[in-house]
Amino acid sequence: MGLRGMVRGRVDMSDSSDPPSHRPADSLGQVLLQRYRVEKILGSGGMGEVLLAQDLLLHRSVALKRLRSGDQEGGTRRSIILREARRASRISDRRIAAIYDVLDLGDDVLIVMEYVEGSTLRARIGQPIPLETFWNLSRQCIEAVSAAHNHGVIHRDIKPENLMVTAGDEIKILDFGLAKRAEGADDRAAMISSTTTRAEADIIAGTPHYMAPEAHYGGRIDERTDIFAVGVVFYELLSGRHPFAEPNVTYDVVLNRIMNTVPTPLPDVNPAVGPELSGLITRMLAKDPAQRFASCAEVMEEMSRARAATPSLALLPDVRRHVSARMTVAISAIALAAISAAGAWWGWLAPRLPSSRLLAVLAPTSPGADEDFAHFALGSVDLLNARLQKHQDQPGFQLASFQEGLDENVGSASDARRILGANLALSTILEQRRDGFRARLELWDTARGRVLRAQTVEAPLSQPFEFLNGVYLRSAGLAGLAPRERSPASEYGVRGAGTLRFLLQGIGRVRRAETEAQARRAVEELELACRTEPEAASARAWLANAELKTFTLAGDSAWLARAEASAREGVALDSNRAEAHRFLAMVVGKKDSHAAVEELRRTCALNPTDDDACLRLGRAYARIGERQKERDVYLGAIARRPHCWQPYWWLATWYRREGNFDASIAAYEQMIRRAPDLDKGYSNLGALLVLRGDYGRAIDTLRRAVSLRPTKAAFDNLGTAYFNSGRLAESIDAYNQSFQFGFASYESWLNLGEAYYWLRGRKDQASEAYAQAIRLGREETLTRSLPGHSFDAVIPANLATVFPKLGQPDSARAYLRRALDADSTNSMVQYCAALTCWQLEEKPRGLAWLERSVRGGYPIAWLRDSPVFHAWRSEPRFQALIADASPQNTNAAR
Repeated sequence: MGLRGMVRGRVDMSDSSDPPSHRPADSLGQVLLQRYRVEKILGSGGMGEVLLAQDLLLHRSVALKRLRSGDQEGGTRRSIILREARRASRISDRRIAAIYDVLDLGDDVLIVMEYVEGSTLRARIGQPIPLETFWNLSRQCIEAVSAAHNHGVIHRDIKPENLMVTAGDEIKILDFGLAKRAEGADDRAAMISSTTTRAEADIIAGTPHYMAPEAHYGGRIDERTDIFAVGVVFYELLSGRHPFAEPNVTYDVVLNRIMNTVPTPLPDVNPAVGPELSGLITRMLAKDPAQRFASCAEVMEEMSRARAATPSLALLPDVRRHVSARMTVAISAIALAAISAAGAWWGWLAPRLPSSRLLAVLAPTSPGADEDFAHFALGSVDLLNARLQKHQDQPGFQLASFQEGLDENVGSASDARRILGANLALSTILEQRRDGFRARLELWDTARGRVLRAQTVEAPLSQPFEFLNGVYLRSAGLAGLAPRERSPASEYGVRGAGTLRFLLQGIGRVRRAETEAQARRAVEELELACRTEPEAASARAWLANAELKTFTLAGDSAWLARAEASAREGVALDSNRAEAHRFLAMVVGKKDSHAAVEELRRTCALNPTDDDACLRLGRAYARIGERQKERDVYLGAIARRPHCWQPYWWLATWYRREGNFDASIAAYEQMIRRAPDLDKGYSNLGALLVLRGDYGRAIDTLRRAVSLRPTKAAFDNLGTAYFNSGRLAESIDAYNQSFQFGFASYESWLNLGEAYYWLRGRKDQASEAYAQAIRLGREETLTRSLPGHSFDAVIPANLATVFPKLGQPDSARAYLRRALDADSTNSMVQYCAALTCWQLEEKPRGLAWLERSVRGGYPIAWLRDSPVFHAWRSEPRFQALIADASPQNTNAAR
């Protein structure tokens, strides 16, 4: 039964002077409350100061907001802030800088906040930002404010200084010192609104430049108050200037403008802002709260529509002037592509993506397409997958094997989960119309079978590079990845649109080739690409791959020579293209593993996220006998990408081959943590647990495997676990189920027969199963006797154990003799010899063979637990064998 197998907390103070008795510098080096050591002044003003401190108890950096009250007004403000900060401290959300504690220290209030490294959004304001940047930042701003509203808290001081941008371009909202929540409200409607009291109204709560009209005159404060402030921030981002203020303007002027003046329309300031986006922000800035959006959800929905109506990659004129002339040409070309994104942009209204993403890129569909475009589409998605693969260095993101998906005919999100263990799937519909290219991209939740996010990308037929780049940008965004900008020509390795078409069609044909004729057609397409651009290394490299595929299918060594010549030309044309080295390694590896190692090392250095190349490198080391270097390849991949499952899979296999089952089991367990929906981790772990005799864990693990994806290997091993546990009826059920999921070999029938034999009253079924095992075993033996095949001594050895049960001792002796003559040193043959001799009443000889089998590595746990050895347990030699044998030597199985 084989092994089948965390931003500086900045606050804008309204008065830059400090009371003489409270100079900020006096705080440096102090330890407050015997816990917080002040390390830096982050900001200060009339109300107090913001300090960077070290929490000596929890060993973390924190921001301390120390507020003081020296008069009645200050005391009123202080009591308001104390109450509302305590309420805000209940919020826990990744887009909100946490308030860890709120302390009443008599004259002071100390708010302990999360310290967030980064810069405020103010740093992005000064000139209009690119639309693409705006969409990303604006989405996050709305998400952050919405998170507060979802907890029933109104911020009331939204401004660029309170919106931090981390190094990873993540928005975090700061400073809930002025936050407001309605009293005694549990339901959503009551919780989200309140009216300021007279004492509170006399104190300006917030920064006047960003306060809604109702916040100035002491009116009703609710979600719409924050939406107004966010609208001001959005206007600044897109125009580079404030809608109601300019430098040195007085408060009275700002107040008058907020109450009575309509800002200059955004398109007049920035022509790149379309009417939909301009209208959205105008509505956010409405004087009457009833005319604004009622909630952040409504803002998000309208932003989605505005995003869909905005040309995707158009740059603002003010920004474009700062780009070099050469880059301007390139960007303008992209803008001319007018790539549009339709649908819910970035899935604002969709559920959040999982923190650990295992994405499967599905083969594209091309409804109504001819053969050439269908292959063009497949080649396009193949290279899309290659670009996404480079994001695997980002924690929390992995990519399933695209080639495995093709081989296994993975065509749906449910297939991607069942076969590849993916929790996300990217489906693509690519079309070529009269007026251009069109792609529909959908990101699926594979567990629930629903679309989380979707995008549409369009471009003229004359702009295939821009189309493909747009597909990549949108796909990366759907998957929650920050796109990595690189010119399309550099990415794909060719310059001309015609060359690109031949290249992609050739790649698609290579991927689908199953016959020599199909592989030759791929060669023809790629030869055209090479002729149109002789200097294109990528085309030459892919040609080598097509020629290698032709060799594999035809067996003609001339194709291998052509493949090597093409691969070497590709490397010579551009030695920095990873695919050129990878395909050269694949070719030379057919005859020189040492040469393959060198090319694969170069491939992995150029593209460390190439799983295929990494595995090939490890295997190449194995072929030249460098097993420790093979292991080092896998350990290196784990060090670079500890969140990915595949390197753990390779490492577990290596340890298993080396006989280190404890380490192999540990590696499989690490793999499963990273791919909890992938069946083969459970299946292989379960098989090892069976070998170790840990049948309870094995059964649970293998049942999980078959629940994810039923396979013959998993059911076979499950059957063995049940058998060795003495649960024979369940063993029979498992063996029977295995027949549904693969060819029923002689071993399958033999295992079933054994389970029937040891279950009382089922001898007839055992005889039928044995008969099938003998028939199939003989057929396989005959096949292996033909030229080009190798004899397997285990087959007659296994069959020899059956004949005594059928009353055929002579056949048992004859088959055993043949097996021993062929390979008497094989531990499996020795095990079968022991069983056969015991049944033939040659017990001393049987015990001798069993001792040799254990020394050769047969699993000791099976001797201890299997029903087969029930009659042996009274024998002193058997007892000694079990006592003396090491359970580490358990690397053989039937």
